[in-house]
Amino acid sequence: VASMWNWSGGTKVSSNKLRPGDVVFFENTYTSGPSHNGIYIGNGQFIQSGSSTGVTFSNLNSSYRSSHYLGAKRFF
Repeated sequence: VASMWNWSGGTKVSSNKLRPGDVVFFENTYTSGPSHNGIYIGNGQFIQSGSSTGVTFSNLNSSYRSSHYLGAKRFF
């Protein structure tokens, strides 16, 4: 996740310009920096995967996700 965030490829995208396919990044709760990402699918939703939860759909505007939101990048 950190490599994708720090890679010079792709374009950073502001949260009000997100399009389906953009990769959204989140910071973890115990140190700064990217620790998790997902793929934006539109209407404030993104798809993510976790080892304990499998693939889930989540709301980007939930209090937890919005407080850990780092930014987004477009790779296409």
